[in-house]
Amino acid sequence: MPRMKHIIFDLGNVLVQLDTPACIEAFKKIDMEMVIHRANDDAKSVLEQLGLGLISVETFCQKARELSGSQASDEAICHAANAMLVEIPDEKKRRLLDLRVRGHRVFLLSNTNSIHWDYCVEQLFPYKNYGVADYFERIFLSQEMHLQKPDAEIFNEVLRQTGIRAEDSIFIDDLPENCEAARGVGIQAFQNTNFDDWELFLDRNL
Repeated sequence: MPRMKHIIFDLGNVLVQLDTPACIEAFKKIDMEMVIHRANDDAKSVLEQLGLGLISVETFCQKARELSGSQASDEAICHAANAMLVEIPDEKKRRLLDLRVRGHRVFLLSNTNSIHWDYCVEQLFPYKNYGVADYFERIFLSQEMHLQKPDAEIFNEVLRQTGIRAEDSIFIDDLPENCEAARGVGIQAFQNTNFDDWELFLDRNL
């Protein structure tokens, strides 16, 4: 494998440990289970609009109430959504910092939404005196780019904005379709099947 100068990380199941059952249970408690049930086309559409930054959190919450019939507050809805986000282990934060110290250019590319992102920034990324800006040179979020993985255009945009060469870069994501999309534009990719796999992979390949 060629030298990996630049490392592009996904967020969920790569850096952030997720608990989907806890999130489902939290939405059940506010009578909104169907909102995160992706078999429901209307609910799926609303979630995608939020993830693409096409609607505000307030609009999302209002649409969620309309779809479910629940009268849950915006605060309760956001709390339920964030039940999915467990932690970013300190070891992973130290690894990100170490990669930058060693001269690697480190980036984040995530399909996320402002509910989850704000929680990560405020609650999960802080470590000692470090915050999210210390771990990454640039952060690319679906909600800000109005693009989502596995659309090839989101990867091309990262390459364009950073000026990095695809062949010198590695993308780490838990989903095979996202890894394939990255490879499709010439970026090396590693599928993080288990939460800690990428750390061992980098130990062996950097």
